[in-house]
Amino acid sequence: MIKPFAEQKFDIPDLDGISKKTIEEHLGLYAGYVKNFNAIQSELQKMMMGDNPHTLSELQRRLSFEFGGMRLHEYYFNHLEGGAKEATGEFLSKVNEQFTSIEGLKKLMKNIGLMRGPGWAILYWDKKSGQFLTSFSGEQHMGHFVTLPIILAIDVWEHAYILDQGAQGKGKYIDAFFANLNWQSAEQNFLTAQAGSAAKQ
Repeated sequence: MIKPFAEQKFDIPDLDGISKKTIEEHLGLYAGYVKNFNAIQSELQKMMMGDNPHTLSELQRRLSFEFGGMRLHEYYFNHLEGGAKEATGEFLSKVNEQFTSIEGLKKLMKNIGLMRGPGWAILYWDKKSGQFLTSFSGEQHMGHFVTLPIILAIDVWEHAYILDQGAQGKGKYIDAFFANLNWQSAEQNFLTAQAGSAAKQ
């Protein structure tokens, strides 16, 4: 029996360029992912010994979408809780080594985020090769690097910015995200990933 996942709570301060209204609605969306994941998981457990593989397979397919929405938002809101506005330490050294500078990383992540379609711009750490990898995850359950821990996750679905920046404001929103980003959250994810365990949620 799989235990239900708990909705996490976040202490997000007033942000520049991302309104309190957007955050409130975004947190509500996150709560929905948690609720939907738990509901589907519960239904799947009831159906496991049944004789309807088609219904089972469709629910199983949906489960990864809800899980991705739940977990990626936990990274995202953790990035916005407030804290260090500049990267430091070994994380900064590795970023500078691979991307020349933090500005280089930000530019790359922004370009990834500006790709058409709903999804996420994600920075991963591959301990085996000793380097960062970047990806655009379509919606939130496609395009991931299997086994790699997430260091930085930027939600680029329209719901993250349309109230504040309009339908054409994705670029301004990504700039606002970086202006509010607590780099310490990314740095902690990096240090945990480098140590070889799952990244901090």
